[in-house]
Amino acid sequence: MTAERDQLQNSLNIRTTEKNLLQNSLTTKTKEKEQLQNILTTITRERDQLQNNLNTRTTERDQLQNSLNTRTTEKKQLQNSLTTKTKAKDQLQNTLTTIARERDQLQNNLNTRTTERDQLQNSLNTRTTERDQLQNSLNTTASERDQLQNRLRFYQKPCLDGWWRFGTSCYYVSSTMDTGGGGQKACRAMGADDVIINSREEQIFINGFKKNVWIGALKKDGIWKWIDNTPFKPTYWMEGEPNNLNDKVTCVEISQTASDPLKSWKAGPCTSSYWVCEKPFTP
Repeated sequence: MTAERDQLQNSLNIRTTEKNLLQNSLTTKTKEKEQLQNILTTITRERDQLQNNLNTRTTERDQLQNSLNTRTTEKKQLQNSLTTKTKAKDQLQNTLTTIARERDQLQNNLNTRTTERDQLQNSLNTRTTERDQLQNSLNTTASERDQLQNRLRFYQKPCLDGWWRFGTSCYYVSSTMDTGGGGQKACRAMGADDVIINSREEQIFINGFKKNVWIGALKKDGIWKWIDNTPFKPTYWMEGEPNNLNDKVTCVEISQTASDPLKSWKAGPCTSSYWVCEKPFTP
């Protein structure tokens, strides 16, 4: 009996060793697929229970024989299971390879779309900047247009009856003649003063009245000045003017005898002549 038991024990040990080898192979394969782990865990739990029973009943031949038969059956089952799991693993590996290939294609497509998106975003940013610049230009242009329209409306408004509009001033030309001082008094009585020439355009405008008129410049005690005491820059003298008059007070007249409206100032005594008043335009 002892010899038979030992033989059975050796056979059991051999079968157990083979089973363990298969179990290790199964464990390695099963790790590649999480779903198979649950099945292997269940089988392993059964094996451990049987192993405990086998260890407990090692002294009983019949029990050892039964255990041997059980282990042999388990080995076959495990072998079949291993074969099945190996096929399943290979199928999963093929599926994984296909999915990985598709993933790489999708990643390439994603990279392409990302690049296109970034390019479109850059284009959008550029267009947005251009739009904002155009909007700013539009706003500036609209503001300038409104200012010009306001100025146009301002310049289009006429002065009072009898007065002439030029730039931001209104001008009145007398219909009667008076001395330089008398003309200034008349202008001040109307809230104005003798005209002061500030530009060539204004000089041409005043000359266009086609009258010999006093302007608001005079020489007093040898010093030329405008009547508002601003710096006097004589620009539009006739040839030979100003003459060396010895009058204590000398006035300036725009003379119609001059052929050039920009050379029509004539110095002389403040005797009788027409006069021009100027005052700021008020809407």
